[in-house]
Amino acid sequence: MVVHHVNPGTWSDSNIYLIVGGRTVLIDTGTGDDNRRNIARIKDLLKGRGLDMIILTHFHFDHIGGLRGIVDEFGSEAFAGAGDAPFIIRGDPAYVLPNLYGRDIGPVDVAELTDGDIIDLGEHRLRVIDTPGHTCGGICLYDEVTNSLFSGDTVFGNGVGRTDLPSGSARELVRSLKRLSGIDVRTLYPGHMEIVSDGNRAIKYGLSMMGGV
Repeated sequence: MVVHHVNPGTWSDSNIYLIVGGRTVLIDTGTGDDNRRNIARIKDLLKGRGLDMIILTHFHFDHIGGLRGIVDEFGSEAFAGAGDAPFIIRGDPAYVLPNLYGRDIGPVDVAELTDGDIIDLGEHRLRVIDTPGHTCGGICLYDEVTNSLFSGDTVFGNGVGRTDLPSGSARELVRSLKRLSGIDVRTLYPGHMEIVSDGNRAIKYGLSMMGGV
């Protein structure tokens, strides 16, 4: 499994990760503001292969705004956690929050992932972990072979996702962080900013920030 960082993610535009293994998986799609460049980068990294699936860590616009354009380009099926998928399917502006970016968003079809689902990449398998708190149905993806975690906005290298937006819950986020603290996480691929080489430390720090330890 090779993980490519497609874009220079910022606090206002999410990281996009392309996993290339027996299957190819894109994690999150950003706002879509740089979709033309991102699509060209994905094509270059795929080297003629197709994009098998797209997984969205949660429903906020900065992670799903580029979805429609990427689906149109590659014809890939998109997935999201069962709790967040209905809001993406409806394009619900009260939760997706495109207005924060001066944009509109319509409905987009996504299939649901549930806790414990396995995405088989061949030699590696991504396990879906429900991690509500930042949103009601946010998910993380964990590879037990490399001890890597794709954490969305649940936890970053130096903090955690905010809980004051619609469907957010500080109590649920603490529970999610406690659950993640029981997993050995070496490399952390967060939804924003830098990739972290000591995910265990980042999770412990995030939990302490939330008063969970």
